[in-house]
Amino acid sequence: MQRRRTTKELIADSFLELSAKKSVNKITVKEIIANCGLTATTFYNHFHDKYDLMIWIYAASVEKIINQIGKDGYQWRDTLSDGVKYAIENKNFLVNAIEHTGGYDSFINNISKVNLKVFLDCIKSGGNFKEIPADIKILAKIYVYGTVCMMCEWLIGENFVAADDFVKLIEDALPAPLKKYLY
Repeated sequence: MQRRRTTKELIADSFLELSAKKSVNKITVKEIIANCGLTATTFYNHFHDKYDLMIWIYAASVEKIINQIGKDGYQWRDTLSDGVKYAIENKNFLVNAIEHTGGYDSFINNISKVNLKVFLDCIKSGGNFKEIPADIKILAKIYVYGTVCMMCEWLIGENFVAADDFVKLIEDALPAPLKKYLY
C-alpha cells in the first residue's frame, strides 16, 4: 500500500520542482503554493518561510539517514556514505541553495546547525551523556563545520576526489576522541 504524501511533503515537492528551474532566492511562497494547489495559510501553518522549508527538506533527509545507525550493522561510515549519496542525488537543489542564500538565511549556516544537532545527538547516545562535555562539543563543531564546508566545495565543482574517496577522507578527519562515541 502506498503511503499518502503529507502536506509538508507536497509543499517540499513543489519547491524542489521550482528550484530545478530557477534560483531559490527568486522563488516566492506564492509560486510554491500555486504550483501545488495549496493556500498561503496552509503553507504558513507548516513553515515560517521558504528558508524554513529548505531546511526542513534537508533535515528530513538527514534524519532518515541517521535513523539507520545501529540497524543491521549500519555504522558511522555508512551514514557518511549515504550522506554523500544524498548530496550527489540532490546536487542541483543543494548547489542552488548554497549559491543563492546568504546571511541569516544562509543554507550553509543552517545545514551546519542541522548536522551539528544530529552529530551531537549521536555522540550523546554513544557516550550515554546527560550533558556533553564542553571539549567534546568543540571538537564536534570543528568536525561538523569543516565537513559541511568541504561538502559544499566538493558539490559546487571542486570534486577533487571520487565520492568513495571523499567519504573515506571525511571519516578519517573525525577527531580521535570522538570515534569511541560513534563506533
